Amino acid sequence: MAVMSEEMTAEQLRQRIADLDAEIAELRRLDGDAQARRGEDGAQSEGSVENEELATELTGIAENEAVIDVLTQRRESLEEKLRAAR
Repeated sequence: MAVMSEEMTAEQLRQRIADLDAEIAELRRLDGDAQARRGEDGAQSEGSVENEELATELTGIAENEAVIDVLTQRRESLEEKLRAAR
């Protein structure tokens, strides 16, 4: 019976890793979109981004990167648990 519960735990770990991979990929996509928008208002642009808007965007990008780092660390921890369960 212990083997079955270990397999379920390993499967749950694999599923959580897959979920984290999807979440990280989505955050990276959003980060790329935000970085691209930031570059749209260059020196030759007629419009200008207000300082407050720019600060908000930069803060959002930094926060997004911090979340990606935390999720990546969590993923690595789950991978270690999965290797130990084998």
